[in-house]
Amino acid sequence: MEKRAGYTLTELILIIAILGILSVTAVPLYGTWMQRAHGTEATFILKQLMDAEVIYFLEHETFFPQDKVYTVTHAGMSAPADAVDKIQEALKIYIPVGHKLDFTISATATNCTVIISSTQNSFALFANGDTFIRGDLDTTGKVVIF
Repeated sequence: MEKRAGYTLTELILIIAILGILSVTAVPLYGTWMQRAHGTEATFILKQLMDAEVIYFLEHETFFPQDKVYTVTHAGMSAPADAVDKIQEALKIYIPVGHKLDFTISATATNCTVIISSTQNSFALFANGDTFIRGDLDTTGKVVIF
C-alpha cells in the first residue's frame, strides 16, 4: 500500500480551530490599538499646534486666528474654505487630512483654544471614552490640555 503525503481531517480541523481562536482574540485588540494610535496622533498634533501658537503670539502679539474660528474636517472640508492654507501659512504647521480627526482653532485677544476630535465625535480617542482633546493657551504662555 502506498503512503500518501498530506494532512488528515483531524489535523485540518485542529488548524482551523487554532486560527479561529487567534482571530477572535485579535479583532478586539486591533480596535484598541487603533484607538491608541488615533489618541496619540491627536495628542501629538495638539502639542505641535500649541507650540506653533506660542511662537505666533511671540512674533505678532496676538493669537491665530484673531477673533475667528477655523475648522478642518477629516475629509478636507474647511471653514473658511482656505483654512488649511491659512493655518499652514500662519503657524508653519501641516494639518493632516484624511486621518479621521477634525480640528477646530479659535482665538481671541486673550486666549487660544484648539480642539481635536474624532470624526464627528464618532469614536473614543482615549481609554476613558473621550472623543476629543482640547488645549487652551493664554497670553502668559500657560497651556492647559484636557
